[in-house]
Amino acid sequence: ILVQCGDILDRGAEELFCLRYLASLARQAPKQNGRVILLHGNHEALNANGLFQYADPRGNDEIEVVLGKTLDQNKSEGSQRWRIQYAGNQPSRWAAFEPNGWLAKPLYSNMHVAAVVGKTVFVHAGLTKVHLDKYDGIEKMNQDAREWFLGEYPDELKNDDGYKFETVQEVIDNANLRARTASKTMPECLGGGIGAASPVWMRDYSSPADSQPRKPHAQEMLDECLKELGNDVQRMVMGHTPQSQINAALKGKAWRIDVGASKGVLNGTPEVLEIIHEGGENGEDVINVLTVDGERISGGDRYLAEERRFDLF
Repeated sequence: ILVQCGDILDRGAEELFCLRYLASLARQAPKQNGRVILLHGNHEALNANGLFQYADPRGNDEIEVVLGKTLDQNKSEGSQRWRIQYAGNQPSRWAAFEPNGWLAKPLYSNMHVAAVVGKTVFVHAGLTKVHLDKYDGIEKMNQDAREWFLGEYPDELKNDDGYKFETVQEVIDNANLRARTASKTMPECLGGGIGAASPVWMRDYSSPADSQPRKPHAQEMLDECLKELGNDVQRMVMGHTPQSQINAALKGKAWRIDVGASKGVLNGTPEVLEIIHEGGENGEDVINVLTVDGERISGGDRYLAEERRFDLF
């Protein structure tokens, strides 16, 4: 089972290429009794709301080249009048990634906010017991996100023919309404912004990078969440905060796997966290880090130095 922890978007010039590659893997995996799970990140949420400040201009070009003509043909019979409603704000990107957009049903409705696989819970930024209580558990969060992406926009936002607008100000007002509508209806589990506490924005377990979390009581928060999940869930795997290498904090229960591998972030060296379910003695999971050099590094070697002193392995 492959789990990708979100933030595929806003990461350089090959966003659609990455999405298509992952979608291809997802189609192939079941033939080998496998599965691919894609998680929502905060950048997927930003793009769904028409917020493209982190998008690479080359990524915008890729979307225009790959999807632009198809959208022209399907939305307004080969004309570009459908673009008017987006007020010049990257219409092909916005139309692809917004709720009920071009990729909503084939892609985003199949993504998750969080997922439990074996003894591990995966999420983009983090989970707390408060999240589980407030949003009625992981399955309800995933359902709410799926329904939001598939939901219909009100009629006043369906303007593919572009004829209803008489002034530039009407176009701008309608585009603003489009953004506000997405933001107001977006489930809280996907919402927030810098410093927010949602599952796609929090940094309580992952910041600062390569160090123990600064957040007071982070260990207690994580322990409470894992206990609430039950089913012998022992660890949380998250991205969101780039690290210099995959590492584990909070007594080995918080695995931070974002290494900023894309050119749009840190151009870091790719690594993969491997979890072999019940592959060790007494049915314990075996955890390794796989490198581009073909190494398989024991997970115990990636505990933060201050934790290794306590001989946790």
